[in-house]
Amino acid sequence: MPRYARKWKSVHLAGTVGAVARDRRGRFAAGTSTGGTAFMLPGRVGDSPIVGAGLYAGPLGAVSATGFGEEILKRVLSKFVYDRIAEGLSAQRAADRGVALFPKTVPVGVIAVGPRGWGEACNRHMAFFASTKRRTL
Repeated sequence: MPRYARKWKSVHLAGTVGAVARDRRGRFAAGTSTGGTAFMLPGRVGDSPIVGAGLYAGPLGAVSATGFGEEILKRVLSKFVYDRIAEGLSAQRAADRGVALFPKTVPVGVIAVGPRGWGEACNRHMAFFASTKRRTL
């Protein structure tokens, strides 16, 4: 966590909503929206609007991420998870590998959908919802 933000570490002032989807034709989409983070430097751009960091979608899957934006940006987290799906990993394993890139001190969460199903992973308590009860599609 940057030095200028440490004094706000115990104050929860952020909220991100992410969505991933696959339509009937097998096309994928991802979206991410954030409430932002208070008390950061003016002009700061977080991970949510950055393709590859906060979200990524391609012909083989879709990913949305949340957490400490500066760290997600450094690792291009959503693209990393997508690339694991493209290599043949399930969305769940790809999400797990993405979260494993971060130390426990950096909060992060990922949702992903691929050709064979969906997955979610986080290193903090985060809410997840799926519109299908099965992990496989």
